[in-house]
Amino acid sequence: ACKGNLHILQIIQLFQMEASVTDAVMKLKVEEPDREQARKGASFLERASVLEHGGLYLTKADGERVMAEMPASLLRAMQSLLTAVAESGTAFVFKPEDEVSPERAAELLGVSRPIVYQRMDTGKLPFRQVGTHRRIRAADVAKLKQFEDRRRSFAAALWADTEDLEENYAQPGKSAS
Repeated sequence: ACKGNLHILQIIQLFQMEASVTDAVMKLKVEEPDREQARKGASFLERASVLEHGGLYLTKADGERVMAEMPASLLRAMQSLLTAVAESGTAFVFKPEDEVSPERAAELLGVSRPIVYQRMDTGKLPFRQVGTHRRIRAADVAKLKQFEDRRRSFAAALWADTEDLEENYAQPGKSAS
């Protein structure tokens, strides 16, 4: 029996799919109020994944419960996905060898297309030329996104630290610099 009120279909329904099935990269997004459900789902799947072979009860729209058996490796994969969306609200699903256009890379990175071209031209985002078009490996887009997200979080922490120093330690009437 399934303990608690969390069912895997509820978890799956949390995701807003921002790509068609034919896209190389699928962006899964969970809104803030549902991120706690994702955390609970990840915790549940973490406990279930220690079993050699586990299962989940799925509840259909009509209330019927269906058992779905899954190997521990699949439960761990689902747990990783839920952990990612619980932490950041967004996760990307892709095959590393798939390629995307610069326009799609810009969407996934949350930046403008000219910024993507600038990253390609400076060597920060590897690409290959196909005729007159550029193609970028999805894995390289994900790697750049992780790097830039880390850089942004470091910059935010530095800013907060500077603000704290100025507010709490700067002498009145004198600049901290």
